[in-house]
Amino acid sequence: MVILPKVKQLQLGLKWFLLFIAVVLSIQYTSPQNSYFQDSHDKLIQTYSLYYNHFRSDKLYYPGYDFDPNLNYFHLVDNLYIKCKDRIVSAFPIQFAALMAPLLYILPLSYLVYSSLLFLFLGFWILKQYYKFSFSLLWICYFGTYLWPLSWEYSEMPAIFAFSLIGLLPILRNQKSILIQTVAGLSLSWVILVRLDTLPFFSFFFFFTFLFLWKDHSYRSVLSKIVSLRVYLIVCLLGISLQFILNEILYDHIFGTRFLANLSGFKVSFAQRLEWFQSLNFYADKKIGFFAYLPMTLPLIVYYGKKFKAISNLKKSLLLSLILTIIVIPFIAPNDGFNNWGPRFYTVLIFPYLLLLKPLYVKISASKNWKFRITLILIITYSFLLGIVGAKIQKSKTSLVKNFRAITKELNPDIIVFTDYLNLYSIGSDYTKHISLVSYTSEKNDQLINILSEKMKNKKIIFVDWHPFILTQETRNAMNAEKAKGGYPISHWDLNRLESSLEKNTSNFQILDKQMYRIWSGTIKGAN
Repeated sequence: MVILPKVKQLQLGLKWFLLFIAVVLSIQYTSPQNSYFQDSHDKLIQTYSLYYNHFRSDKLYYPGYDFDPNLNYFHLVDNLYIKCKDRIVSAFPIQFAALMAPLLYILPLSYLVYSSLLFLFLGFWILKQYYKFSFSLLWICYFGTYLWPLSWEYSEMPAIFAFSLIGLLPILRNQKSILIQTVAGLSLSWVILVRLDTLPFFSFFFFFTFLFLWKDHSYRSVLSKIVSLRVYLIVCLLGISLQFILNEILYDHIFGTRFLANLSGFKVSFAQRLEWFQSLNFYADKKIGFFAYLPMTLPLIVYYGKKFKAISNLKKSLLLSLILTIIVIPFIAPNDGFNNWGPRFYTVLIFPYLLLLKPLYVKISASKNWKFRITLILIITYSFLLGIVGAKIQKSKTSLVKNFRAITKELNPDIIVFTDYLNLYSIGSDYTKHISLVSYTSEKNDQLINILSEKMKNKKIIFVDWHPFILTQETRNAMNAEKAKGGYPISHWDLNRLESSLEKNTSNFQILDKQMYRIWSGTIKGAN
């Protein structure tokens, strides 16, 4: 009699262990310690900046600031940082960086990406403990959605997933504990301020939840529900208010840096919005949209739509909120997510999708109708295969960083100058070990060499461009024509001019071909 509970505990432990191993290996495949590219890199440096500044300032770490106070060689483009009072700060909300920066006291910088495991398994545990998900559904939750690719890079997305689950526990699972309501209120307020694009979903959900309660019962029922949730609602409102105050103090705007940096993105044409609707929801420009990644969404909408009158009010609220958020986001978002594998603007929709999927999944799994079962398996397998494709793409990006790390280790430069900001991201987390700059013109190259000759004597400098066999002039011109809208082309340096200047101002001058790069290297002589 005593043995059976122990066997069940061992089985439960084994299931958690297998899930953990599968998640870790699936992330490790992409070499996440080399995944700091674009947004992931910028969030890493923002987090490092808080740690570097001993939490006394959110001023962005820029190793070239001493000789480049005007940011002429700073890599971040306009919508990724703002100038605020006497400092430059990241466009990303500070709340995530503040949450993660203490980990740098125990983790190497490049391993901060593994923090996603904490949030993933917090989310899995919440789904298992409170939402009664089976382990098969937990596997689908991760490998059958774009939660998988969102965990390959250092970002707030896994935290958004976990904290959203916690944030709606008092309503979805009728949790009345003061502790749970307090934690849920704090979680929800954090999610909303870190990702303003979650606000439409939560607004719709609360609106429909109380609307159906009022419609099916009475005004008193609504008041009674509010009273039962008073701790939750008060904590959430206080959390949002305090973060508004923090944003106002730090950045002179209650919505914070992300809103300010994205202002220009909110002014695009209606035609552009329609294009974003296509890319966010379906497919465009090598971007997989919500319905394309999760094709099960459409059958879910049809299934619950037909049974709308019979389903619970909470399911009605989830369904309507999911549909309306899908429609609204492309018309209020500042962009379409660029090159993300899976629509990150819809991260908050993963859990309503899963909650709506659960009853249908259980029903089909128990059904003897093999057509339904095979169809479900094929749809989930398709989403899984998309994840594998994304993993291959991600691995190619991390390989770029990994290979460039070998170059910096061999050459050990003090200063690295890149041809464009995307090229600079090859430095990965080693950004903090070198002075990494971007120069877009030959004139800026000359000015930089003169400045460094005065301030950086005996420092080793390398200029880095793509190898001409990798990036021919025709290819460069074609890519720059595509980049013309953004205004940040791949530079076309006058190589004779660069080499002449380096021969004059550096010793041990060399021209090296390393992997995919052509590199000009020398040690700065110093001003005469």
